[in-house]
Amino acid sequence: MAHLHSTEPMSLLLLHHLHRPSSPLVAAFAAATMRARAGTLCPDDAHQLLDELLHQATPVPEHKHPLNDFLAALAGGAVHRSHLPSASPQPSAILPRPLSQDGLAANALIGRCRAMSSSSPTSPTLRVWSPIAAFSAATASVHKGTLSAEDAHHMFDKLLRQATPVPGRFLNAFLAALARAPPSDACRDGPALALALFNRVCREEEEGLQVAPLSGHTYNILMDCCCRARRPDLGLAIFGLFLRTGMKTNPIIVSTFLKCLCYAKRTDEAVDVLLRRMPDLGCAPNTFFSYNIVAKGLCDDGRSQQALDLLQMVVKQGGTCSLGVVSYTTVIDGFLKEGQVSKACNLFHGMKQQRVMPNVVTYTSIIGALFKARAVDKAELFLRQMLHDGVQPNKLTYNIMIHGYSSLGQWKEASKMLKEMKSQGLTLNIATWNSLITSLHKHGRSHEAAGVFHSITAKCQEPQA
Repeated sequence: MAHLHSTEPMSLLLLHHLHRPSSPLVAAFAAATMRARAGTLCPDDAHQLLDELLHQATPVPEHKHPLNDFLAALAGGAVHRSHLPSASPQPSAILPRPLSQDGLAANALIGRCRAMSSSSPTSPTLRVWSPIAAFSAATASVHKGTLSAEDAHHMFDKLLRQATPVPGRFLNAFLAALARAPPSDACRDGPALALALFNRVCREEEEGLQVAPLSGHTYNILMDCCCRARRPDLGLAIFGLFLRTGMKTNPIIVSTFLKCLCYAKRTDEAVDVLLRRMPDLGCAPNTFFSYNIVAKGLCDDGRSQQALDLLQMVVKQGGTCSLGVVSYTTVIDGFLKEGQVSKACNLFHGMKQQRVMPNVVTYTSIIGALFKARAVDKAELFLRQMLHDGVQPNKLTYNIMIHGYSSLGQWKEASKMLKEMKSQGLTLNIATWNSLITSLHKHGRSHEAAGVFHSITAKCQEPQA
């Protein structure tokens, strides 16, 4: 028991004891009791242990209650007897160092222990910190945008000081929430925080401590985090860690692996994995994820025709398999970004012939490209077709059209569209506001431009980015 006479922090002492079969809190108190008797217990360590006691959740059987022994150890060698409360156990004359150096601190500890002991007729309720409750609350805080990096690391500190790992699904829910969390005042980068916490998990596992059981779903979440954090290279490294665990792959995690390759601008490797190496990974490609991910990677690389050829090959090989609206929209958007508007429009008509209905994203992409090409008549034609098909324009659609009309000097049409947008309860973004005001100025309508600006500020409605 040599470690009990050391001056190492209580947190390290707890880590040593929490992995024994007995109750973690009982073991920690037993260790602190021996340190008190040996004269090596510092006031800060003792108060930290009492803080842990106050934040526990599961009662400990009374016959195992360690607080009275701890109190007796403090009082039995604490301070001169004239400083002790009258009801305390009989002390010896002097407490060995280091607690004996501060009689007031020793008395404060004894008083605190006695107050906790008298909180119930028999013994105080000892509560065990619940990782499930903590992670559930932390996940809710992420969704609210109130969880800070300090809060998250503090929770992991507590997790490391107790014996029960958090169930995997609660860890996964927490990491998934961080992966998708928008920047907030509390946490500017959720994906980066998730990766930092996972790094802690890996370090503890190397030391033989299991924070939580990791599953394929955990690794998939973290690979997605890497893509969102613009670190696909780390995502590929995490996929390597996953393979070394010996877990079985599945189409979902392989699809995320393909996404990492595409984000890392290794699209040719992604195509090779998709077409030839999937059996080596122990699974078949998932049409709705894998092919679309690689097709988008090709479009982002300016190879939209190759993406279309890939998807059409899927249709021929799949028999009853057909392309969906996401596949068509991905390639249409790719053609538009490459300036190949005619190819995009032809594919748009082709998807309708295949009875695949375009959605608001499809229409908005085409309308935006046509405005950019100054083909206003065609853009309006697609808008009418959109309404005829029962697809309602969204905020982005209106912003694109108002910006397009304004940039072409058609401020009357822009104003008309603005009124329609307001009737839908939608707002402009800052770029569109600027475009509208600039257009009014260019056409000698500075008074109206000033009116638009003042109407925004008067209502305390700042243009939204």
